Amino acid sequence: FFADSLSLSSQRDDHRVRVVICVADLHVFKDVKQQDFFVGTVRVNGRMDWPMLDSAVSQAFKVYIAKVDPTSSLSLSTDSIYSYSMGHIKRVLGGESPETQPSRCMSRGPSSITVALKGLKEKCVDSLVFETLIPKPMMQHYISLLLKHRRLILSGPSGTGKSYLASRLAEYLVDRSAREVTDGIVVTFNMHRQSCKELQLHLSNLANQIDRETSTSEVPLVVILDDIHGPASISELVNGALTCKYHKCPYIIGTSNQPVKMIANHGLHLSFRMVTFSNNVEPANGFLVRYLHRKLMESEDEKNLTNEDLIRVLDWVPKLWYQLHAFLEKHSTSDFLIGPCFFLSCPVTVEEFRSWFIDLWNHSIIPYLQEGAKDGIKVHGQKAVWEDPVEWVRGTLPWPSAQQDQAKLFHLPPPSIGPSSPGQPCEERPHKETPPSSMESDPLMAMLLKLQEAANYIESPEKEDQSLPKL
Repeated sequence: FFADSLSLSSQRDDHRVRVVICVADLHVFKDVKQQDFFVGTVRVNGRMDWPMLDSAVSQAFKVYIAKVDPTSSLSLSTDSIYSYSMGHIKRVLGGESPETQPSRCMSRGPSSITVALKGLKEKCVDSLVFETLIPKPMMQHYISLLLKHRRLILSGPSGTGKSYLASRLAEYLVDRSAREVTDGIVVTFNMHRQSCKELQLHLSNLANQIDRETSTSEVPLVVILDDIHGPASISELVNGALTCKYHKCPYIIGTSNQPVKMIANHGLHLSFRMVTFSNNVEPANGFLVRYLHRKLMESEDEKNLTNEDLIRVLDWVPKLWYQLHAFLEKHSTSDFLIGPCFFLSCPVTVEEFRSWFIDLWNHSIIPYLQEGAKDGIKVHGQKAVWEDPVEWVRGTLPWPSAQQDQAKLFHLPPPSIGPSSPGQPCEERPHKETPPSSMESDPLMAMLLKLQEAANYIESPEKEDQSLPKL
């Protein structure tokens, strides 16, 4: 009886506490808000000491990253945790235990436990990896290229998160420099809206300013060149305009939707390094799975995590993306590749997902595929036997009682047949639409890319910046 009453009193004493990971924001970019990511809950009671709570928080993080990235947990581990806070008490893992017991921190009612991951101060990139969902070895590689060569171009299809990654890398460089964050510390040039002449003038003025000043505190630390159309000519322009001492030049990060072929005779110390994003390889091809798993866990609905119908629906989305990507590779040109941005806004309930998907398919995906197929016929003629992608979709709809929804999904007619299809009114004829850019869609978006660097410029990790933390 005594044991039973003790057990009952300890249950009453239990607090179920939310665990969130806070990603610090330097406020370099005004449109990016600081984010807290919900990772799970832990039980806190009167018998718990700090080592026990350390273990519970570490376990919650370990389970979370394994669910978000079943393949490799983003190459993060419980060692990625630097500290956590409860109310005013901060606990550094491996440090001295606070005098107040964990349960006392709960005396004013359950609050949350806020976890900080290791970052620049700890010579780590774990916090950045967690935020962007880019596996750690890749993130280390991109940063080491930047630190060593100061100039980087991210190339690949529209809507794959190049601009997002450029801004996160710029923030990392600002943080690393320990310079005060001012309005001009990162300058962004949109090459779609601004001319090469404007860029040349800006860089020449910058070079003069750097040569005149002993201090570089007023000079931008990073210049982002977004949406470059001719990467090789931009490289020539930058090298010609930035005539100041190389180590005083700002870091330059470019993004381009075009495949990059660099001119081979550039001096190595003047050339840009290349990172090519591709939907076929990591981190791009695994991003959607990681993003949707995170979204499911962030819904904070315990029922969702065991709802097999919902999990089946979310696991179907990356398979659909693969099918559409394969369709465009067969029937279109390299300009028409579909990024995962189409799917990032999906709801995390089955009922809402149904109506969301039918609307997305009929009014966004079909017009985009139709325009892509038309483009393919113009450029290449009929490359492959036509297969209407709606047949695969109708045959695999993952929610219960999907039969009634099959007829609601529009067909995709071969381009030679004409613009409209049965059940698709003429006014819905598509215009060429680019998938929304990563910065316009969910701020998490992002974060895709991948490695395959231009063969002349691949550097082995051993030779790269030794100050970078190794795995």
